[in-house]
Amino acid sequence: MNRPAAPAAMELDTQEARRNALDALRDLAADRQVADINYGDIAAQTGLPWQTVKRLLGPREGFVALLDGDGPEPVDTRDRILDAAARVFAQKSFLGASLDEVAADAGLTKGAVYWHFKSKSDLFFALLDSRFQQEYDVHVPEALALESVQRDQKEGLKALLSSVLGRVKEDPDWPRLLLEFMGQARTPEVRERLASAYQDSYRLSAGLIAQQHQLRRQQPPAEPELMALFWSALMDGLILAWLINPERIDLDALMPRIVDMLWRGMAPLPAGTN
Repeated sequence: MNRPAAPAAMELDTQEARRNALDALRDLAADRQVADINYGDIAAQTGLPWQTVKRLLGPREGFVALLDGDGPEPVDTRDRILDAAARVFAQKSFLGASLDEVAADAGLTKGAVYWHFKSKSDLFFALLDSRFQQEYDVHVPEALALESVQRDQKEGLKALLSSVLGRVKEDPDWPRLLLEFMGQARTPEVRERLASAYQDSYRLSAGLIAQQHQLRRQQPPAEPELMALFWSALMDGLILAWLINPERIDLDALMPRIVDMLWRGMAPLPAGTN
């Protein structure tokens, strides 16, 4: 007559079965999105009944947490992935980087990345959204505050634009990545997402332009969004010129001169003016 297994032996068997189920989950997550993995998939790979897999691993909603380290999912997992993507894309370019490298940099599995982002493009768009959000939540208000303390409006505009260009010079990898990603705009989905992101940017900028004129007790431009489009295109062009030829393009020196030129218009200078 067989004797019942000792509690310690049963515990070891349970731990081994759980390790096997976790290994199967990791293997499956390497090839597909975690949300698409079910208990039956893991059961087929381990030989365990699916009911046992469910008991060992818990709810499917917790699979990502298990992949992240056999515990509750860190609340900052998505942010960790975005931070890692920014580093890896900057080092290897958008086209040259892989989600495996992003996952490794974040200290996560590829399956955990796929849980949050369905593709590399989707990850980049999330990065783009986070950058725009940070720009309009933090940097733009700071720049506008700097502009508003200038008594002369033209000097305020110079201060505002110089602040924008200063951030670009501090983090040149980001505009390089954005320009590289724009090369994918022949794909309809990418083109539509980029167009939407820029349209949101124009709309927010237009609102800020109108708000700034109200603070100065001035009549806002007839078309604030047209002005937002103009400044966005100007800044994109200047940044591109600087990225291509940083030795010849001195943004700090050029920006005040460009503002002066725009302020007085394109008319010829009076005779004897330098």
